[in-house]
Amino acid sequence: MNDSMILGLVQNVAILLAFSLLYDLVWRKEDGFIKILYKYFLGTAIGIIGIVLMMTPWVLVPGLTFDTRSILLLNSGLFFGPIPTIISMTITALYRIYLGGAGVWMGVAVIVTSGSIGILWKKFYPDWRKGNYLLDLFKVSMLTHIVMLACTVFLPKEVLWITLTKMALPVLVIYPIGSMLLGRILISRLSGWNAKNALKLGEERYVTFINANSDCMFVKDEQLRYIIANEATCRFFSKTKEEILNKTDQELASEDLISPCPSSDKRALEEGVLFSAEEKLGERIYEITKFPVNLSKGKKGVGGIMRDVTQSKKRVELQQVLLDISRISLENTDLRTFLGKVHSLMKKVIKADNFYIAIYNKEANKYSCPYFVDEYDNFETDELMCLENTLTDYVRITGKGKRVTAETEKEIREEYNLKDIGEYSPVWMGAPLMDSTLNKITGVVAVQDYHDANAYSLEDLLILEIFASNIGMFIERLTNINSLKAAKDKAEESDRLKTAFLANISHEIRTPMNGIIGFTDILMGEVTDERQKEYISIVNSSAYRLMNIVNDVIDMAKIEAGQVAPHKETFDVNEVLDDVYMFYNKLKFSFDFKVVVPSPDMREIYTDKTKLQQIFSNLVSNAIKFTTEGSVQFGYKIDGGQMIFFVQDTGIGIAKENLEKVFSRFYQVESGNQRIFEGTGLGLSIVKEYVNILGGDIWVESEPGVGTKFYFTIK
Repeated sequence: MNDSMILGLVQNVAILLAFSLLYDLVWRKEDGFIKILYKYFLGTAIGIIGIVLMMTPWVLVPGLTFDTRSILLLNSGLFFGPIPTIISMTITALYRIYLGGAGVWMGVAVIVTSGSIGILWKKFYPDWRKGNYLLDLFKVSMLTHIVMLACTVFLPKEVLWITLTKMALPVLVIYPIGSMLLGRILISRLSGWNAKNALKLGEERYVTFINANSDCMFVKDEQLRYIIANEATCRFFSKTKEEILNKTDQELASEDLISPCPSSDKRALEEGVLFSAEEKLGERIYEITKFPVNLSKGKKGVGGIMRDVTQSKKRVELQQVLLDISRISLENTDLRTFLGKVHSLMKKVIKADNFYIAIYNKEANKYSCPYFVDEYDNFETDELMCLENTLTDYVRITGKGKRVTAETEKEIREEYNLKDIGEYSPVWMGAPLMDSTLNKITGVVAVQDYHDANAYSLEDLLILEIFASNIGMFIERLTNINSLKAAKDKAEESDRLKTAFLANISHEIRTPMNGIIGFTDILMGEVTDERQKEYISIVNSSAYRLMNIVNDVIDMAKIEAGQVAPHKETFDVNEVLDDVYMFYNKLKFSFDFKVVVPSPDMREIYTDKTKLQQIFSNLVSNAIKFTTEGSVQFGYKIDGGQMIFFVQDTGIGIAKENLEKVFSRFYQVESGNQRIFEGTGLGLSIVKEYVNILGGDIWVESEPGVGTKFYFTIK
């Protein structure tokens, strides 16, 4: 290897290094060029480098020169693909033809084969750079330069042998090493640019992520100046990113908006830990998370995330407020007190310094204002007033909530011929009060603000409608309660009149009836004429029957009026049974009539003596009425420590399907369409009511043609 070859190699290496810098141009310019045009440009640039290489060759013999264009074109095919390589091959081949000489066709062949091998290797081994790329570079380099030696067949015979003897070793050793070194440099640069691209892509993703986030995200330096701020932070300050960066909170906003920020920033710096808290910034509530951030040269900064939780806090507060309203709506309170409590609760979730309720009277087409709180006006009154063609009336007529600003008021005024009433406010909001069926509008609830035209949002209107729904249902409930109270008072008055009537009728009817009965009883004992005695007997029995009817009707009326209460005392039950027996035994029966008790000894019980006697009297009277032969027995027995009273007969009995009817009012035993027994049909129903009043139960067992047994207990 002579000095000329060494000098040529050095010059070629320098040029190939320039080629590696062209690879940087690929990465720097790729985004700025139209892709296809850029490939033509790249191929032209590589072709020019090939020409420069051929301008600094080493001459083996006159007309036969060597350079490193095979290394250039091989790596072009491997790294840049077919289009740039084919263009560069064309340019260098034309230039080599232009130079001429003995080695012209060998030179062209080397150009074509070197570039083609690089292109084909890239095509059939596209992932060669991902594995042991040095081995692949060695293989393809050796292949290329073996083919290069084979291209000596295109040389004249007189220089063929000298070329092989002098160039075989450099071509098979130095050229592959050169190809591998250049490939290694290109791969290194490729890795560097891949890393830069990944970093750039990561930065783009990071910027996209934080800007797409609705939370404010930022980083401040140790002087608490912003060095990173996303678009949400820009919206928070209403400034551009350029206006925010390198400035502190105090330079960007008023003190009332950012007053808590510096203290929480210093806490993150001093404590060096992540923490979360809630801060009220202006009129809104934010959930903040702040943490220390490592900056360059050992400096510390503050990272932060701020989330607007105003609406979520308001929703939680609203749920609690509605729960409180539901609770107080169940309290026994008047309307004005209830509305005052609702007003206090409403102010927790909506601006309600000016608040009123208007109740609509359909008959008069007017309104009353049972609750009215306002900075300027005062219309609180239970008296009816005309609000026709006002916003209040507009909401009632449309049946929809409305947020009214200066703009919407103009539209309503044109449509509805609005009439002004009270002090003007730049924003007014009203919602209809409805009953539980949502069909009847009972009034309007409204709020207004005299100082801030943006005091209310559409979400506030929804909140007001929720309040209106609760108020409307309470007003309906209160109206129903008042109606029930009025009905109760009326019923109580009716009961009072009924009581007075019953007391009067009891006296007015029973007094003469007792006189008739007593007088006929006397006559029955003194009159001896049988015919007259028969007439007196008819009068006497009719009087007794009429007296029983009057007693039954009056007793049932008292029961219905709730005027019958037990008056309990301790007494001997056997004595009561004996009294009943003595009362009925004076009558002459065609059947056996007796009292049945476990023992004649005294048996004390604690209950209403009169009611118990009436129960037995009605049951015994009923049994006597339906019995013509056999027996009627009454008394009690002890079963498991419980006293069970009974009255049984051997009368006509009751069909099974009629057993449930015997205690119904006015039910009477009939034979076909003919009544065969006297009575009002109230006796057994009175018995059942008395047993219930004494806390007991009554039941009946019967079989037609066999007889009937009535059982009852008392407590």
